[in-house]
Amino acid sequence: MSYLYFLAGSLVFILIATDIIKTVFSTRGGGAISEKLTQAIWSSFFFCSRKKGSATLLEYAGPTILIVVLMFWIAGLWLGLFLMLMTEQSSIVASTTQLPTTPLEKIYYAGFTLSTLGVGDYKATSDFWRILTSVTSFSGLVFITSAITYFVQILSAVSLQNKISLYVNAMGKTPQEIIFNGHNGSDFEQLAPQFLTLSEMIFEHSINHQSFPVIHYFHASDPEQTVIPAIVRIDEACGILIHGSVESSNLQLPLKMLRASLDAYVGMVEGGLEDDPAKADKPPIPNLAILEERGVPLDQNGATYFEQPQQAQRRRLLTALLRQDGWSWRQIYSDKTGVT
Repeated sequence: MSYLYFLAGSLVFILIATDIIKTVFSTRGGGAISEKLTQAIWSSFFFCSRKKGSATLLEYAGPTILIVVLMFWIAGLWLGLFLMLMTEQSSIVASTTQLPTTPLEKIYYAGFTLSTLGVGDYKATSDFWRILTSVTSFSGLVFITSAITYFVQILSAVSLQNKISLYVNAMGKTPQEIIFNGHNGSDFEQLAPQFLTLSEMIFEHSINHQSFPVIHYFHASDPEQTVIPAIVRIDEACGILIHGSVESSNLQLPLKMLRASLDAYVGMVEGGLEDDPAKADKPPIPNLAILEERGVPLDQNGATYFEQPQQAQRRRLLTALLRQDGWSWRQIYSDKTGVT
């Protein structure tokens, strides 16, 4: 017996199984192997698209990641079982002739064992190999079925992500437009239900993002249908309203809830940023005179609030987040009148 085959096969099988368990059954992100694979695939797509968020190519990154990760898991389990079976030439024999199987036939046996196909044209020769076949067959059924279920949950989380984008876009194309559309001539009372609904969606999205980090790589080439510019846009609107000392009692709690949901999201994605936020370009200062001109008075100077150290640091972080997804502040303040 060549125990090196069994040792190598066991190690491969355990590593892949551990990665599946960490990814599928954990609420704290994916396994180390699948995360590295995911980042490598996204980096390749991002490089080929010239780091432009508007590139249609990026829309295929998310589905490609799911397919490649699933194929990698299946191939890893398959390889692990095959190497273990290679330990002994007569570990598996043909059912009719009782002849030892070739390496190619062992690959075939490992494949239909993991898939629980159970054709029966080959069989294990001892109790050890029969038990190993049963264990790996059960593992294959559980892992592959769980992985597919996990992918369904990911697609559901992506749907919520898209819903947030469309919801924010319907409220306004820029932070100033969101505020103006929510002003009824005297206060911002009509923004209250929208903010409560949006805060609930963002809280859920933050939880989904932590459980399924891969949803970050499901990208839309239209900036009005992708979640990161939407999050930044509503965060800017929230900041302007907080800066503006809004006195509407009906908006205070919804505004606080929205800010808390945005804080949770920003804190969650901060650790995954590749660029150092401190080195990001200085974000533009929004032009709040537009709101004054439209009859929406604000109590303070915009530059004073947005240049405060804490807020400036937050906006640099948002700059890095936008850049990592291929966007810039042009997708937040869409024209020259939006910034000073």
